[in-house]
Amino acid sequence: MCYPRDNNAQILIEYWKNSDIVKDLYFTAATFAFESKPYFPNNSNHYILVKYNGLDKIVEGISKYQSPNNSLFCFNIESELFERHHEKVSYVSIYFTRYRHDNHELRDIAGVLARRDKVVSANLGNLKFISNKKLPFMFPHSDNIIILEIEGKKTHQSDQNYCEKTKMDVARKGISLSNLLSFSILEKLR
Repeated sequence: MCYPRDNNAQILIEYWKNSDIVKDLYFTAATFAFESKPYFPNNSNHYILVKYNGLDKIVEGISKYQSPNNSLFCFNIESELFERHHEKVSYVSIYFTRYRHDNHELRDIAGVLARRDKVVSANLGNLKFISNKKLPFMFPHSDNIIILEIEGKKTHQSDQNYCEKTKMDVARKGISLSNLLSFSILEKLR
């Protein structure tokens, strides 16, 4: 779940800090890929990133506090490719593919990602928007989302470069990943 950092965000942060469905809560800086910007209304530089259990429960709570001008977007995880023990996430990189992949291709993707030591979690999911107003464009590849969590020890720029190398490793298997957006974790709030 991604919520733009604004005046109403503090109320939501307090709500999420006390919620039992929230696993992790981060303050982040977002970088949108150029081709993805039109699909994200009122995109911002700073977001509250929430890792949660149960989409219905989190949406129900948000409706009480959401600003009428803000649009939320969430990446709903459909299946986990892998997750390994880690101390902290420093970077989240989100990609999309232009078509659905079969199980053989997904195994190839998971194999490549699992060999990358800084990738601590890889998930398949979809993109959903929660908005009070009609969106001008619908993202055509919203069901083909891949979410990577990175445990980096250096700078956010080095994490981004690491993700680009990882993307190239996947491309060598014949599977093209396109950048959607990325989040540099600035602070863990919970």
